[in-house]
Parts: sequence; C-alpha cells; structure tokens
Amino acid sequence: MRVSAGLDLVDVAYAIQQDDVEQVKLWTEAQQLGPVSDDQAREWVSNETSLWAVVVKPWVLVHEPD
Repeated sequence: MRVSAGLDLVDVAYAIQQDDVEQVKLWTEAQQLGPVSDDQAREWVSNETSLWAVVVKPWVLVHEPD
C-alpha cells in the first residue's frame, strides 16, 4: 500500500497493526493511503527511487521519503 509523503510511515503501520479502522478509513478517503498503481511502481523503478517500507502482515506499506 502506498503511504503519502504527508504521513508518517510508522504511525500508519501502528494504526493498521492496532486495527484503528476509523483512522485508516480517513486516510483512505483522503487518498493518503491506498494501493500502488502499476504506473506508480514503474515510475519508481525507472527513476530508481529510494523508498521506505514496512511490513504489517498482510500488507507492505511503501513510503517515498521527503
């Protein structure tokens, strides 16, 4: 899942791990958290973008640092 640059990756991972449905819903509705599109993944690869990631089973959260 893509975590927008405006969010803290650890805070998002913690909220998901704690099953904070309301907070995750707010981020999702604000399009700050969501699936990584194929185009976004291709762009990251072609630009050799440095990413931060964390696994919160069953999710892999990906964040492009500022």
